[in-house]
Amino acid sequence: MSSSEIQIKEMVAHKWDLASETFDTHAGHGIQTQKERDAWKQAFLKVFPEKSLKILDVGCGTGELSLLFAEMGHEVAGIDISGQMLKIAKAKAEACGADIIFREGDAENPPFDTSSFDIVFSRHLLWTLPNPKVAVENWNRILRKNGKVVIVDGVWDSGTLGSRARKNAGDLLTLLLERKNPRKEHSDYSDELKARLPHFGGAPLEKVKEYLLNSGFENIQILDLKEVRDAQKEKMPLGERIVRSYQYYLICGRK
Repeated sequence: MSSSEIQIKEMVAHKWDLASETFDTHAGHGIQTQKERDAWKQAFLKVFPEKSLKILDVGCGTGELSLLFAEMGHEVAGIDISGQMLKIAKAKAEACGADIIFREGDAENPPFDTSSFDIVFSRHLLWTLPNPKVAVENWNRILRKNGKVVIVDGVWDSGTLGSRARKNAGDLLTLLLERKNPRKEHSDYSDELKARLPHFGGAPLEKVKEYLLNSGFENIQILDLKEVRDAQKEKMPLGERIVRSYQYYLICGRK
């Protein structure tokens, strides 16, 4: 890894360290309701075999979905580049008695042996990576034969006029009604950092499908996460609901 790549990843880690304290309070990050929890479970049951699996949650953050996988009966490990996120994840697991292994690790090159997992999972991760193609290739490496990569992602800002107008309208409502800066979450991403992240506005479905196919994955399956998104919106203020009218999907492929 070059010195510039190391610097970029240190900047990303610092950003998420700062965001860790309030991360779970935001709709779309922490699971806010039982309805949302059930919607996630139903989505995963459509793509996971009905047996106990060994799952790696890449870019696990505060461990919200790691805990859900453990609740569903799976053996779970989670890695993240942010030490502060992992500190919260470990505390949550300890509080509910979940036996999950959390450790610091690079999502683009997870520190595990070949053929270690049945499922490699990521949520809202690809946009934070300088080299998403390399990441998907390495996820294939650590999967067992017939294992699956499962990716949840979306396009938060496509750069189109409609997308920008929707974002500006939602941000204005958030500023007026909630008296808070709606762009604070990404305000510490410098122009230099944004330029090094190919999917800063979100990872388009077709591009992610291309990564999977080029990395040797087969039997590609795509789910629209409308039920999850609708459940999340119930807890969102008006401004945030407007902003979050975007493409949101689950895509998976078999090794």
